[in-house]
Amino acid sequence: MDSSGLVGLVKGLKTARQSNCRLVLCNVTAPVRLVLELTHLDSVFEIFNTYEDVLNIL
Repeated sequence: MDSSGLVGLVKGLKTARQSNCRLVLCNVTAPVRLVLELTHLDSVFEIFNTYEDVLNIL
């Protein structure tokens, strides 16, 4: 993931929030998770290990 990917995620999150929706990430690979952690975006996004984990919190 590069900076344009991060920008896309942040824009998507902003759009989701404006629409009263949630944007969750699941099955995030280790390199992408590292980028999210380094940029502190891991505390902004809801990150789940699997799609089933997302369904379990609904």
